Amino acid sequence: MKIRTKMWLMGGKIIGSIVRLAGAGGGTTFPGKVVRSLHPRFVPEVLSGLELGCVLVTGTNGKTTTAALVADILKTANIPLVHNRTGANLMSGIASALIKQSLVDLEKYTKLGLFEVDEAVLPEAIDETDPRIVLINNLFRDQLDRYGELDTLAGKMKASVEKLSPESTLILNADDPLVSSIGAHLKCKVIYFGINTDAYSLKGIEHAADSKHCSLCGTRLEYGYHIFGHLGNYRCPKCGAERPDPDVFAESVRLKGFDGSNCSIRTPAGNMELWIPLPGLYNVYNVLGAIAVSLTLGIEPEAIADSIEQFKAAFGRVEKIQIDGRKLVMILAKNPAGFNEVIRALSNIEGGLNIIFALNDNIADGRDVSWIWDVDFENLKGKISRVICSGIRAWDMALRIKYADTEAPFLWIEPHVGRAMERLIESVEKDGTVYVVPTYTAMLDARRILSKKGYVSPYWEE
Repeated sequence: MKIRTKMWLMGGKIIGSIVRLAGAGGGTTFPGKVVRSLHPRFVPEVLSGLELGCVLVTGTNGKTTTAALVADILKTANIPLVHNRTGANLMSGIASALIKQSLVDLEKYTKLGLFEVDEAVLPEAIDETDPRIVLINNLFRDQLDRYGELDTLAGKMKASVEKLSPESTLILNADDPLVSSIGAHLKCKVIYFGINTDAYSLKGIEHAADSKHCSLCGTRLEYGYHIFGHLGNYRCPKCGAERPDPDVFAESVRLKGFDGSNCSIRTPAGNMELWIPLPGLYNVYNVLGAIAVSLTLGIEPEAIADSIEQFKAAFGRVEKIQIDGRKLVMILAKNPAGFNEVIRALSNIEGGLNIIFALNDNIADGRDVSWIWDVDFENLKGKISRVICSGIRAWDMALRIKYADTEAPFLWIEPHVGRAMERLIESVEKDGTVYVVPTYTAMLDARRILSKKGYVSPYWEE
């Protein structure tokens, strides 16, 4: 590492310490923003000496969880790494992770860089990190005011991965027609993962599904089965484009509510009978992606399985917190596809549900909240005992719940998420469970309040 880069690394550490001492956050973005503005080549110069190179994880849903799964697997395999585990996934967040976690002689103590990357930032991240592996989990409609339409985003991603060297590996979700199309005609190696069972197939494609047409000819796709959203076993009846055969796949899945699932997984390196301690089919995809990355890095299947079965969810992603004899379960939901899967899991729980829906419209959430009308709240009809609508756009959420006719006996509105949690927890009997379903910044607000009360640690310390 160049002397100038080492100096900026130390300078960034000082900036981060000042931010934390001032109580202005965890220094997860600001130090990197400052250092990159003054030294634009900081990230590539710091990363240039890593023995195993870099892994980038991107997609609309599941980036944080998938990257956290890979990080735990690498830890089990005794591979030291640098990882933006707080979810700060712009280039400033990657630079800040390097600043905070790296010693001056990074290459002596770290072998690999593992970075969750915002979908729109992938081209820049590829240019600056020269990754060994890129994983794209899925593409769903999310924050149209920032990302634009999915086809435009996929086109930019395709152009960026075309720059990958033949020695690099691109890992794609075979069940997402838009994502799988990115893998065509590339010079790098392409690996696919997916779910090869229709055990939990939906009766028809959801009305909120995004990528319903063939990316090659524009014809509406036909499906053998739907997993959720536009994911499933698809084929174009006109040009013949179809779901590629996955290299890593779940042959069978048995969902066990919010506890997790049992899966039979097939890989080129061997088969796994695996307990996944995370709920829903969307987390099965996260695990499959993490397995594909880990196998590409040469990790043994046994080490991978052991790590996954002991995994604990990243902050706000099915996070379980004990509060005054009650259990609070926080489940991030930030777009129609993800929200529908949360509702799918909630609808299978016996007994009346106590739920907070917290909707914000900050920049990180997306200013346009009209997407809530594509969420199938109707599937919770007759399932809810109490519901509180919270967040900046609490009234918008309350209107949507009212139109969904969920038959909830109690519908309250409390914009302040802290007071909403207090009210619902107080109204629930001992040993009861409260479900908090927030958008991104509402989740951060909720955790900040819980942290001040000592129920959780600040996310940058976990």
